[in-house]
Amino acid sequence: MIKLPALLLVITLISSIQEMLRDYRLQLQANTLYEKHDYSRAELTFRQLLSTLPEGEKTRSTTFNLACTLYMQGKYAEATAMFAHKPKKAGEHHEIEIKSLYNEGNSLAMNGIETTVKSRKIALFRYSLDRLKSVLLNNPDDGDAKINYEIVRRYLHELEAPKLSSSSRKENHSNTQPKSGISQDMAKRLLEHAQQDESSLMRQLHPNKSTAAKSGSSNRDW
Repeated sequence: MIKLPALLLVITLISSIQEMLRDYRLQLQANTLYEKHDYSRAELTFRQLLSTLPEGEKTRSTTFNLACTLYMQGKYAEATAMFAHKPKKAGEHHEIEIKSLYNEGNSLAMNGIETTVKSRKIALFRYSLDRLKSVLLNNPDDGDAKINYEIVRRYLHELEAPKLSSSSRKENHSNTQPKSGISQDMAKRLLEHAQQDESSLMRQLHPNKSTAAKSGSSNRDW
């Protein structure tokens, strides 16, 4: 009668250790697949890991990393929803929340670049600017956020600017340049390059402060 609780405690402890080892192996496997750019298998492994974890810091990190795999596969709408996921106890994982805001802004922008419906494109760009502005309010020196904010702002400006008449376009064609000076392909590459990974689990792309001058941040509105 005295030994039974101790036996149950030992069994529970062994079970807990086995679960910890299982979660560790899944996490290691998912991270390795991600680093090898095998994003579809990394996604499946992160989903498996997420299904075994209780609500907490590990769940938040795994959700973030799962969203990263979706982003890298071009699943921007689903990635946006995952990055926007908030834990039950907000404010406990501030660093991840800021990175999630940044990546959510990128996902929204990439979704906007891909959509062909102008009204939808404008809405997505506005949402993207809102998320990136929140990041910059938290850290005005975030170089990657500055660059992406400026790219999206210029695209939005072009979309919302009144178009010239056909005669005016012909007359000014030789002297007219795109206001942004940034092609869609270049914007896409910059946005993909700046996508951040959760630092404790994957390689982090540190913001490059030297890029601030490229972003036109002297006219910032955050």
